[in-house]
Amino acid sequence: MNDGPFGARRIADPRAVVAEWRAKAEAHGWSLRETVIALGPQRGHVGTPSGLADKFAHFVRHGAIDGFNVTPYLIPGGLDDIVDLLVPELRERGIYRTEYTGTTLSEHLGLREPPHPPVRAGPTAGGLSTGMAFHSGLSTHD
Repeated sequence: MNDGPFGARRIADPRAVVAEWRAKAEAHGWSLRETVIALGPQRGHVGTPSGLADKFAHFVRHGAIDGFNVTPYLIPGGLDDIVDLLVPELRERGIYRTEYTGTTLSEHLGLREPPHPPVRAGPTAGGLSTGMAFHSGLSTHD
């Protein structure tokens, strides 16, 4: 294997890699799934909930990150592990909110209020309400 442009990995002999993986899987008694987990590309962070929370807390406290996008390696079970095991550890360290600060997405994200309040749409030609329409704040004539 060698690195191509932009760090893309190029495999010189894919058949040799398949033979190597097959041999390791047979030697360890791994299923296909276990083989991919053991030998596949490792992306992201791996560790115990406590260890990951310590690592993320370090990043937050040093300004390297200000939020999390966490995707489980295995679905659906991995999501339960994140919610049940990792999130409490992050909250214990004070780096994962326990409640939201406002009632709208803009407030949660700390964004300023839009310049104009939402405008209710009137009835359509058939007499049914069209729901909510939002004014963009842009005007073609001032």
